[in-house]
Amino acid sequence: MAPITSTENKHSPIILVSLLIASLIGGYFYYVQVLKPEALPIQTGVSATDTLSKFKDLKLDFSILDDAKFKSLKIFGESPVQPGATGRVDLFAPF
Repeated sequence: MAPITSTENKHSPIILVSLLIASLIGGYFYYVQVLKPEALPIQTGVSATDTLSKFKDLKLDFSILDDAKFKSLKIFGESPVQPGATGRVDLFAPF
């Protein structure tokens, strides 16, 4: 039986480079043909009715604050909440 020489074990760099180039070309065509982004309609301008003049005389309606249901709301519990002594002093200490 003949010993295996080092030239028989090595792959040719030409084959590896050609496989790399073929995979890049195949990946590009897959990206271009299969993974097409959806075409969205492009709006080229703002309509003439879209102005800020409708906010010129803006009036907010605070009549909800005078409603009897709103005034009947009650606070339950502490307000504001007073935090207690919780947690551990050293988070990384063993139990």
